[in-house]
Amino acid sequence: MLTMAHHTTPLQQTDRPPPIPVIGFEEHNEALIALAWARENSLLGNAPARLLHVDQHQDLVVPQLSRAIGDTPLTVAAIKDLVETEITIASFIWAGVYLGLLDEMFWLAPKAAIAGGRPHSALPTKYLWIATTDEQRREMITLAQRPEASGVGNDDRKSMTLHFVDTEAQMPDRPGPEAAPWVLGIDLDYFSCNSMPDNGFRISVTRDTYEQVSTNRHHPLRLSPSHRVEARHDEQGYWLEYDMLPPRSSDPLVRNTAEIEVEIDRLGAMLSRQTQAPALILIARSQISGFTPRDQCEFIEARVKDMLASVYPCTLLEGSDLW
Repeated sequence: MLTMAHHTTPLQQTDRPPPIPVIGFEEHNEALIALAWARENSLLGNAPARLLHVDQHQDLVVPQLSRAIGDTPLTVAAIKDLVETEITIASFIWAGVYLGLLDEMFWLAPKAAIAGGRPHSALPTKYLWIATTDEQRREMITLAQRPEASGVGNDDRKSMTLHFVDTEAQMPDRPGPEAAPWVLGIDLDYFSCNSMPDNGFRISVTRDTYEQVSTNRHHPLRLSPSHRVEARHDEQGYWLEYDMLPPRSSDPLVRNTAEIEVEIDRLGAMLSRQTQAPALILIARSQISGFTPRDQCEFIEARVKDMLASVYPCTLLEGSDLW
C-alpha cells in the first residue's frame, strides 16, 4: 500500500481529518496550476509529489517549448502563464517533473477495450529522466536511466519513476521513513472516452494560401501526423478544414451508464483500501477537447464527486475560482 506523509498534532489524532481539496477544471494541463496552488497553500511541502494518474491516456508527450522554463517560479501566476503558452494537455506531466512538482507516477489505465489486449498493469516499472539538449535549454529529451544515456543532454535532468497499476494491484511504496505526499489526479475520460474527438473546424484563408495547400501534396499541413487538413473553396471564399470527418459509427472506448458506474465504484474500492488519503484531488473534465463525451461529462463528474465524498472528507473547489 502507499505510505503517505501525514502530520498531526495530539488533538488532531482523535479528530476527524481535515477535508481534502477536490479541484475541478476543464483540461488536464491545468493540473500544473493546481499543483502550484497546493504548493502556495502548504498542502504538498517543497518536495516533488507522487501522482496516481487515473486516465485513459498516459499524457507523457515531451514538451515542445519556445522558451526555457527551468527557472519558472512555482507560483500560480507563473505556472498559469506557462500552461497557457507552452504546455499541452498531453505534455503536462513531463513539464511537472522538469519543474520539480512531480517525480513519481502511478498510471491507472482502464481495462483494454478489446478482449485479449495486454493489460497495462503487466508492464514493468520504468525509471526515466527528462533534460534539455540545447544551449537555450528549450529542446527536451526523455530516456530510460541506462548507463549509456548518462552523457546525453544538459545537467538539468530530472528523474521520474513510472509504475503501471490496476484497481486490484498493490501500489509499491517509496523507500524511506516518510514518503512524499501523493496527489490523486482523475481525468473523466478514464470512465468513457472518445478515441477520436469530434473537434473539426475551418479557417478562412487567402486564395494564395488555398492554392499552396491544395496543389502541394507535400505541404507541411497535409503531412501533419495529428490532423487531417483539406483545402476547400465555395462561393463564400477559401478555407482550410481541420479534422472535419464523418461521425464514428461506434467507439469501443465509450461506455454506457451502467459500465461507467461499475468503473467508478471499482476506483472507489481501490481508494478506500489505501492506508492514507491523498493531500490533493484533481478532476479534469476533458470535455472541451472532446475526449470525455460531452453528453456524459456532467453525469460522470457528479458520480465521481459522490464517490470521493463517500471515501474522504472533501472540499469541492473550482479551478476557475482559484486562478
